[in-house]
Amino acid sequence: ILELLLELEFRSLSEIAEGLEKRGWKMTLSGVLKHMKGLEKAGLVRHEPGIFAEKPDARKTIYFLEGRERVEKVLQKLKDDIVNPLRAGAILCETADFVRRIQGVGRELTGKERRRLESLLAECESERVFRYLTEDEKKKLKLWRMMVSIM
Repeated sequence: ILELLLELEFRSLSEIAEGLEKRGWKMTLSGVLKHMKGLEKAGLVRHEPGIFAEKPDARKTIYFLEGRERVEKVLQKLKDDIVNPLRAGAILCETADFVRRIQGVGRELTGKERRRLESLLAECESERVFRYLTEDEKKKLKLWRMMVSIM
C-alpha cells in the first residue's frame, strides 16, 4: 500500500485496491480501509475528503502519504531488517528439506538432483543470504557442501 502511495503521493481506496490486485494481492475495500486506518494511526498516511478524485470512490476519501522520507526509510528498513532475513530463512529451509529428502532415500544423486542441490547451496552461500545465517546454519551449510563433494 505504501509503495502504491509513493508512486502518486495520493490515491483513493478503489485505486489502492486495484493496484494491490494488479500486484497479486486481492483485497476488498473494507479490507483496504482497515489497513489504511492502521497506517493512519502509525502516522504514515492521512485522509482527506475525496473532492479531488477524478471518479467517485466508494468512501469518497483520498489518502496521502505523511512524510515521504520517513515512509521511504520505513520501507527500506522493512526490506533490510525483515524481508531479506525471512527470504534467507526460506531458502535455507528449502535446502534443508531437500538435503533431508536426499539423505532419506540413501541412493546416488541423479544429475538433476545434484544440480538442484548445487544451486540451492550456491544460493545459501551467496552474500545476500549468507550474512543472515546463524553460526549453526553456516556449519550445516559446510556439512552439506562436504556431503555433496563425497557423493
